[in-house]
Amino acid sequence: MRILFVSLSVLCFLTLNACDSSSNDQVSEITIGLAAPLTGTLARTGQDMRVAAEMAVALANEGLTEGRPSFRLSVEDSKSTTEGTEDAFRSLISSGVAFILGPYTSTNTNHIIPIIDEARVVTIAPASAAQGLAAKSDWLFRSTLTVDILMPAGVRATHAHLDYKNIGILTNAADRFSQSAEDKFVEEIGKLSGVSIGVKQSFDRRGGDASPDLTPQINALTGATPELDALFFFGLAPDRQNFVLKAHELGVTDLPFVITLLSTSDIRLVRESAPSSPEGILVLHAWIAGSNHPASRAYVREHQARYNEVPSDIHARMHAAADLLLKAIMEVAPENISNEAVREGLSGMRNVDTIYGPFSFDDNGDAEFTPLVGVVRGSNIELLED
Repeated sequence: MRILFVSLSVLCFLTLNACDSSSNDQVSEITIGLAAPLTGTLARTGQDMRVAAEMAVALANEGLTEGRPSFRLSVEDSKSTTEGTEDAFRSLISSGVAFILGPYTSTNTNHIIPIIDEARVVTIAPASAAQGLAAKSDWLFRSTLTVDILMPAGVRATHAHLDYKNIGILTNAADRFSQSAEDKFVEEIGKLSGVSIGVKQSFDRRGGDASPDLTPQINALTGATPELDALFFFGLAPDRQNFVLKAHELGVTDLPFVITLLSTSDIRLVRESAPSSPEGILVLHAWIAGSNHPASRAYVREHQARYNEVPSDIHARMHAAADLLLKAIMEVAPENISNEAVREGLSGMRNVDTIYGPFSFDDNGDAEFTPLVGVVRGSNIELLED
């Protein structure tokens, strides 16, 4: 496979394809790759990612000034697995794509780092939130908040709201993000006086595996002595959905849940089976549709106009990643567009106006902006401060 990883100059030539010979070989079209889980356990997420990336590319093309190259989207199915993600990236790279959006999970993001490093492919992961991954690669950027920012803010807000003293934790120990989130959460809880972790439970669900029966873990948590004041859950989309539905089935109604990155897509899916099941859950998040930032409001209006629905946070996080990449490319003079130039542009982004509010990449390529805490009301998430 090493033959796929061509030199930077050749890769740039292949990627910045469709050159117009009548304009001194100036690039006329740039391909943006998307590696998204269109099938498997994360298929709904992948479909939202695709819709959001298509909209971002369409908006960029609609706003192009004369002489700027247009954009096209090339999509590969990562199949909700590590192997599928690797195949998707290799396929995009072998076809000459040098700018890629994805993967979705932290586990898969970590897996493709050697691949993007060797190919020198600019990659923005829209949802990866585990600690330390962007620091491993000069070519990886992560446009959502990592647990290093989510957990301190989330612990402060939820403790102020719930005044908990004895808490429980349930984690997908086989997932990199989930375990990383738990580790940072435990660290932050340790800074609070009078708060203890009464019970910790875990389960293992890898990649495209089916969701396990969480009855034993939930029973252990709800049967704790002394009783828990709150339960914190760390898992991926299938895990979150499975947990909420199983807790509802077991009749757990009086224990507050706090779920990191629970999405409106998750909420709407579980409501199909049990409409009241997610009501009142507290959510630690990067973006909430009710955000009053002007760029966010404009994005919600645009998405609604195009698709007749409020965007989910999956839509939003994918849109933000694509928007940042496209902005970085458009900041480079058409004749100078290259992997290196775009990478440098992203590295230098500070206080950029986005749907998240003022946005920066830190020195490692991780996102810096203000996290949000929300509460589930019906099919949506409302800001807790409201």
